[in-house]
Amino acid sequence: MNSDEIISVVADIGNLYTRAGFTGDDFPRWSTFTKCTETMQFGDEALGYGNGQVLDILQPFNPDLYENLLKKMFEKLGVQSKDYSLLLANNFQTKHDLQKVVEILFESVEIPNFFTIRNAALSTFSAGRSTALILDIGAYSTTASAVHDGYTLLKTQIQAPIGGEILNEPFRQYVVGEYNQFKKTCLARDIKQGLLTYEQIDSTQQYELPDGNFILMQQAQLSEIADKLFNSNDNFKGIQHMLLDIINNSVNDIKQQLCSTVISTGGSSNIPGFLNKLQTTLSALAPPMCKVKLVMYPSNQNRYHSVFIGGSILASLSSFQSLWVAKNEYQESGRFSIIERKCPN
Repeated sequence: MNSDEIISVVADIGNLYTRAGFTGDDFPRWSTFTKCTETMQFGDEALGYGNGQVLDILQPFNPDLYENLLKKMFEKLGVQSKDYSLLLANNFQTKHDLQKVVEILFESVEIPNFFTIRNAALSTFSAGRSTALILDIGAYSTTASAVHDGYTLLKTQIQAPIGGEILNEPFRQYVVGEYNQFKKTCLARDIKQGLLTYEQIDSTQQYELPDGNFILMQQAQLSEIADKLFNSNDNFKGIQHMLLDIINNSVNDIKQQLCSTVISTGGSSNIPGFLNKLQTTLSALAPPMCKVKLVMYPSNQNRYHSVFIGGSILASLSSFQSLWVAKNEYQESGRFSIIERKCPN
């Protein structure tokens, strides 16, 4: 570590998963669900909470639960928050939510320095790029973004209220037993990951349930489920059309660069055959002068943890160290105004 490098924690707190680790880490050291119980059991601990209520922390945003999650995060990493700066991925729906989190971090969690940057930019950095077309398939929503020279172009960003969870729903019917809703969702997700594919299969796919029974599904059944991300309806135009809209709404100077650097992130991007289908469908729609090329990661884990990895890379750069917002800067400069000045969009 460079002697001038500020010791920091990197965190990606998403609607479903929280990932955290240290500057320079290849992968998160702590990864868990962004959920908690009424008795403040967080993440994986909430799975065993019987039939009790499991609470969302970000859907809607709950500042008290978020504060407790932050404190649990530093505890799980085995460090004191007052000794470690924090780079936090910015996936907040409103400016007000981010303002509240910054207030919590400096005044309650008591970190010394802070920085935040959009998820799309961090995913771009994780692939060693500074400009890219990002498709982020989250649990509950999908976001398409153009990133140019490290800045997320928010005016062209598109978000749809459909994510990977829509692919889990058909498998919930196979989950029987006395589970809370959170546990049922997790089991349905496991079934999806074991069965779903975009590749052509000749045989029936099977999956063994926890009770020893098997699910048998044909190609046609699986294709109908998988294609929900590509099919258009009244509320959703399909992920390929979201990306096409970004391309068409971008200035001509960067259209080809965006097309040749398409990055898809999120767990659903790792479904077998997904990337090939995305390549084919987007290539058929793209302007003639644009050749579509998807960026390949070394492993599925890189794609799954791309936001964290990008943050880990960014926070380790010597050129980044002057960008931290110090606690005294925050207190002396009108509080949130310094965040808006020093942290890009």
